[in-house]
Amino acid sequence: MTPTSAACMDQALRYLSLREHNRTELRTKLLQKSYDPQTIEQTLNHLEEEGSLSEERYIKSFVRSSNRRHPEGKSVMLARLLSKGADRQTAKAVLDELYIDIYVRELVEKAVQILKKKHPDEEPRILRQRLMKSGFTSSDIQLSGD
Repeated sequence: MTPTSAACMDQALRYLSLREHNRTELRTKLLQKSYDPQTIEQTLNHLEEEGSLSEERYIKSFVRSSNRRHPEGKSVMLARLLSKGADRQTAKAVLDELYIDIYVRELVEKAVQILKKKHPDEEPRILRQRLMKSGFTSSDIQLSGD
């Protein structure tokens, strides 16, 4: 390993020690540190092979963290992940795995609580529209009983 590739690896590991990253995010951060693109790709490949960098783990972490603060339906979450550079196929597969009925029900209930706190006199029709803007489908909303 050359001094430059060792430094690139150390920097990548520092970023990963703070939180999960996807490949695109990590590449962007390393490019901003002026590492050579070829060195970055070798570093990212190595990190993926050894398991330190995982698209699936990143997506799961992002979804759980994001939904704790602001619950969103699967379609909105997919769009957010794609805007972060997540792999579409992996994102869809992970979201299909995570967004099972019980999880969706919990998300909708939490979203309803948040919306009712912000808008206590909201009509049910408007509340439903707000939930749908957050990416919840009609069947998701019915699933929660609201």
